[in-house]
Amino acid sequence: MAEEYDVCVIGTGAGGGVVIDQLTAAGFRVVALERGGRVGPLDFDDDELRNVIRDQVFSPHQLETYRFDAESESTPGRFSHLAHCVGGTITHWAAWAWRFQPDDFEVLSKEGPLAGANLADWPISYEDLEPFYTKAEQDFGVSGDNTMNPFAAPQETPLPNPRHPERVSAKKFSAGAKKLGYHPFPVPKAINSRPYGGRPRCMYGGACRSYGCPVHAKATTLSVSLPRAERTKKLDLRTLAMVYELPVDAQGRVTGARYLDAEGNAHEVRARHTIVSAGAIGTPQLLLLSKSSRFPDGLANGSGQVGRNLTFHHHPSVIGVFDEDLRTYTGFESHAAFDDLHASDPKRGFIRGGVVGELNTFTHQPIAYSVVLAGDQRFGASWGAGLKDRIRAFPRTLTLALIGEEMPMEENGVDLDPEVEDRFGLAVPRVTKRQHENDLAMYDWFEKKLIEVAEAAGAKHVAPGRNPEVHISKTRAQKGNAHNHGTARMGNDPSKSVLDKWCRSHEVPNLWVVDGSFMPTTGGYNPTLTILANAYRVADHFVREAKKGSL
Repeated sequence: MAEEYDVCVIGTGAGGGVVIDQLTAAGFRVVALERGGRVGPLDFDDDELRNVIRDQVFSPHQLETYRFDAESESTPGRFSHLAHCVGGTITHWAAWAWRFQPDDFEVLSKEGPLAGANLADWPISYEDLEPFYTKAEQDFGVSGDNTMNPFAAPQETPLPNPRHPERVSAKKFSAGAKKLGYHPFPVPKAINSRPYGGRPRCMYGGACRSYGCPVHAKATTLSVSLPRAERTKKLDLRTLAMVYELPVDAQGRVTGARYLDAEGNAHEVRARHTIVSAGAIGTPQLLLLSKSSRFPDGLANGSGQVGRNLTFHHHPSVIGVFDEDLRTYTGFESHAAFDDLHASDPKRGFIRGGVVGELNTFTHQPIAYSVVLAGDQRFGASWGAGLKDRIRAFPRTLTLALIGEEMPMEENGVDLDPEVEDRFGLAVPRVTKRQHENDLAMYDWFEKKLIEVAEAAGAKHVAPGRNPEVHISKTRAQKGNAHNHGTARMGNDPSKSVLDKWCRSHEVPNLWVVDGSFMPTTGGYNPTLTILANAYRVADHFVREAKKGSL
């Protein structure tokens, strides 16, 4: 009979990497299945063509389809900004390390029902997650100063690393924000500002988001969690393992996982518990693929909620050109932000908000920079002397953007495409995604605010960064995003949620989910620190219950 592990973990990113680390440290024997291969510092450079345009490093085989609504035709492509590799998508994250606010956990209670949206309170509170936020910050070496944001969530423990020095663009942004009465502060980053955790300090090379860190100054599960787990000798990490089914026994318990190797050969592993961390796109795909007579609509999908309530964040942005060199091509994606406009204000005509920051999204990527500004005559023409003028403005250009909270909608989600298959013959995930009216109102309102901040900061030329891929309207939505949440949301009511408050399936007692799909709502912050903190919380519960024999 095949060897039986204590736990099978599917995916090695933010959620999966943490539970692998914590469970192996507690003595559990873990088999981890990762669809991608191993990458590392020798693979990490700042080549925009190789890393971003051609996606040759992180997810060369990624494929999904997108449609605006159920009546629209689907289009195949690479829309979600994912990484299929050991370490998962956190390997190329921008390392913004935000805590959610207490009211982000109770949006329905605070705001009331909203027509067309499927709002829900989390089954846990900020206080439940707070000690695990601290654990994540300490393990991942978050830098910053949590006393400088007057709107920050309550936090007693200082961040373990001091804040990074400001670059010129951050100083300009902060000056403009202060002129308008806002309270800018250094963005908390899981990037070392000094040697920490056996990893060096940041070199400020400018390529963080979409790129791996060649010195591991950026904290990831690849640089923090997985090396510790491998040192325990309790981890069997299998790469290039595409999981296609979670089989169940006669009692309805998952027995492990079945996967295909790089050549398409089928394998099976057995485990007492299975923890899925394939992301808010990959997790519903896997659960829906795992049909059986007991679960004809997909594993753990008796509620019909698997794949529902997909949310991203929307990002209205503004591009400003200044007279001086801003050095946004150095540092990391964002050095400064303000949170004054996060809370709801009924005068705006929409609920919720988000955090505003200065970015180097385009100014560390010259190809993206050229494409975005190509059609705007205020920045020069797209050929000849005008093109030269636009390129000369590269070091003087700053992007300002919002991380805006989207409204969950039940019809937005992930299912299996009935026609498109991947290289193994598996149905690819199909994303159905449009924007709620609240998203549209928030987008337009914040775009105007961003223009005000850019002008107050001294920008001589200002224009909305309306790249068709990120601009949203009544007929256009984001097709994909780096922030994916909500397709296996947790809740207390099994008829309205997939997971309980411990991220354990309501229907399958030995099935757990720890990626961003557990989140009922998104907050107006990058989600990764919350995913990390929740994974520490779930792992802590798992270990304690196992010791009591209650799993």
